[in-house]
Amino acid sequence: MRAIMVAGFALAACCAHAQPNKELYELQARCGEQAVRAFKQDYTPVARTKEGSTQLSNYENHFSAQFNKCFFLEMVSFYGKNEASTSLRLFDLNENKQYGSYFKGGSGIMDCQVRDKQCSSEEEWRKLAKPYLED
Repeated sequence: MRAIMVAGFALAACCAHAQPNKELYELQARCGEQAVRAFKQDYTPVARTKEGSTQLSNYENHFSAQFNKCFFLEMVSFYGKNEASTSLRLFDLNENKQYGSYFKGGSGIMDCQVRDKQCSSEEEWRKLAKPYLED
C-alpha cells in the first residue's frame, strides 16, 4: 500500500509541472493579441514611395513573467536608391513606454540604447534587450 502511495505522489509531482500555467498562457495570448492590433493600427508591412524607396516593417512580441509586462519589438528597414537604414525599438505595450532604440543609417549607428545603457552595435543592443524578450 505504501508503495502505491509513494508512486501516486511521484506521479502527481511529475505531472503537476507538465500542466501549463493557465494564467501565464492567458497573459501571453493577450499580449500577442494586443501586439497584432498595435501593428495593424500603426504599421504597413511593405510601403513603397513614389521615388522607389521601400520600407519593410515587422514586429515581435513577448510577455515577460519576470517583469509582468507585454513587450513589443518594432523592426523597420528602409531601402532607398543609395541608402539603407535599420530601426529597432522596444516598447512596453501596456504603458506605451519605450525601453530601447537602435538606429543605423547611411552614416552609421546614430542611436543605440536600452534603459539608459548605451551600446555601439546591433549585437550589443540585442544583448541588452534580451532580458525583456525572454524568460
